[in-house]
Amino acid sequence: MTTQAVPDITERVSKLEGAYEQVNERLRDLAESVKDIRSELGSLKTTIIVIGAGVWASTVGGFIALLVTD
Repeated sequence: MTTQAVPDITERVSKLEGAYEQVNERLRDLAESVKDIRSELGSLKTTIIVIGAGVWASTVGGFIALLVTD
C-alpha cells in the first residue's frame, strides 16, 4: 500500500485562492455581459415605444379622417 504525501495547509490555501480568483474573474465578465445586454434592451425598448406611438397615432388619425369625411 502506498501513501500519498498530504499537502500542507499553505499549498491547500493557495490552490483555493487561485480557484477563487478564477471565479471572481468569470463573475466580473458575466456582470459586464449582463450590463451590456441591459443597455441594448433599454435602447430596444425605446425604439419599440417610438414605433408603437407612431403606429397608434397614424391609426387614430386614419379613424378620425374616416369619421370627418362622412
